[in-house]
Amino acid sequence: MTPDEQDFLRRFFRSVADRPIEFNGRDDQRYVRIYSDPNFEEHDPVKLLMRSIEYSTGQSVQLLSGFRGSGKSTELRRLRSKLDGRGYKVALVDIEDYLSPSQPIDVSDFLMALAGGLGDSLLAADHLTGDPAHEGYWPRLVNFLTRTNIEVPEISAGLSAGASTPDKSASIGASAGLKATLKSDPSFREKLQKRMAGHLGALTRDVSAYVEECVKKVKARYGQDTEVVLLVDSMEHIRGTFTNAAAVQDSVINLLVQHSDKLHFDYLHVVYTVPPYLKILQPNLGSLYEPGGLQMIPTLKVRIKDENRTPFQPALDLLEKLISERGDWKRLLGPESRAVVDELSLLSGGHLRDHLRLFAEIIRRADKLPVSRAVVDAAIQQNRNGFLPISDEAAIWLDMIANNHDVALKSNERLHELAGYFEAHLALNYRNGADWYDIHPLVRDVVRQQAEVARTRWAGKD
Repeated sequence: MTPDEQDFLRRFFRSVADRPIEFNGRDDQRYVRIYSDPNFEEHDPVKLLMRSIEYSTGQSVQLLSGFRGSGKSTELRRLRSKLDGRGYKVALVDIEDYLSPSQPIDVSDFLMALAGGLGDSLLAADHLTGDPAHEGYWPRLVNFLTRTNIEVPEISAGLSAGASTPDKSASIGASAGLKATLKSDPSFREKLQKRMAGHLGALTRDVSAYVEECVKKVKARYGQDTEVVLLVDSMEHIRGTFTNAAAVQDSVINLLVQHSDKLHFDYLHVVYTVPPYLKILQPNLGSLYEPGGLQMIPTLKVRIKDENRTPFQPALDLLEKLISERGDWKRLLGPESRAVVDELSLLSGGHLRDHLRLFAEIIRRADKLPVSRAVVDAAIQQNRNGFLPISDEAAIWLDMIANNHDVALKSNERLHELAGYFEAHLALNYRNGADWYDIHPLVRDVVRQQAEVARTRWAGKD
C-alpha cells in the first residue's frame, strides 16, 4: 500500500470516529441535514425544542431522548448554535463530567452537579466574568454544607484547621476536591446522599437561588431581555452496570418523576437528555415537563414497515451523503459500489453510530484499495459478533418484536429487561406517524434461526 493510500485510510478512519459535531465553523460540513429532507423534517428535534423555548415566557423545561449514538449530542450542539445566533446565552453541561454513570443517582447530588455545571459553563463562556471562587457554585456548596452542619471528613480536611469560617484558599481547595470526589468516589457520594437527606429542601432553595443569581448577572451584562438556556447532555449514559442496572434505572425514574418539580427553574430554559428506556418504563413522562414534554429522536427509518421490509430510498441517500462527507467511499469500496453502501446502510438499521462503525471496521481491515468483498464481509461479521451471544429466551422475545413491530411486553415485571434491549441496540425505535419497533438487522437472521430452534426444543420438553 502506498503512503498516499495509508494517509487516505488514516484520515477516513479518524473522520468516522464517533464524536459530536460542535458547529464551530471547523466541522460543520460533516453534519448531514437529515431534517431538511421533506421525509424527515416533521421530526426535527431542534426546530421543536427551539419553538418551546422561543414561545415560552422566560423559562421552560424539556426532555430529549433517543438511542445512544443517534445524534443527540450533535443535535444539542446544533440547538446551541442556533440559540447563540438569536441572542440566547447557552450553558452546555455534560453531566458525565460530574457524576459517575455507573452508580444510582440521587436528587441531591444531581442538583449539586447541575448547579456546578451551570456555573462552570457560564464561566468558561465568559458570561460570568468574576472570580470563580465567588461566581462558581462549588465554593458556595462547601459553605452551604458548613452552615447546615453537614460534616463530611473529605470536605472538612480541605478547610483551615479550627476556622469557623473557611478562608478563601481553603474554600477553593475544598470545593475542587468536592467536585472531583463527587464523581470518582462512590462511597463518598453515598455518604453525602445520606447526610443530605434531611436537608433536601434547603439544598433545593440554595440551588434555585444560585441559578437565579447567575441569570441576573447575565442579564445585567447583556441586557434585561437576554435569556439563558441550560442544555444537560449525557444523562442517557447513566445506566449502571450488569449488576446494578435495574437500581440505576429506578433511580433515574425517581429523579425525573418524583422530583420533577425540583428540575424546573425560574428564569431559565432547560433541556435534559434522558435515556430511551424511560419511554417504556415511565409512560407519559413528558406531561411532567411542559410545555415541550419529551422529544424522541427516532432511528432513521431505512426500511418501510411492510411485509417485504422494502428499503426506504430517501434514508439510504442520506446515509450515503453522511459517509461521503467523511471520506471517498468509492476509493475505499470501488467506483461501482453504491450497492455495497446501501447494504451497509440497511445493516446499520439506520443507527448513525453503527453505520459509521461498519465503515471504521472496513477501513481498519483494508490492506489494499479498493477493498475486497471478503474484507466487507469480515467487517460485517465483526460488528455482528458485538451483539452476540443472545439467550434463547431473549431470541424468542426479539423475534416477536421483529414480526409484530411492537415491544411484545407480556408483563411489567420485564420492563427492565426490555430497557436492556434498547440500551444494547438489539431493539430499535422507528416512527412512521406512530412509533414502531424492530430488531437490529445485523442479528435479525441469527435471532430468527435461534428462536425457531429454541421453540422446537421447548415444545419437545412439553
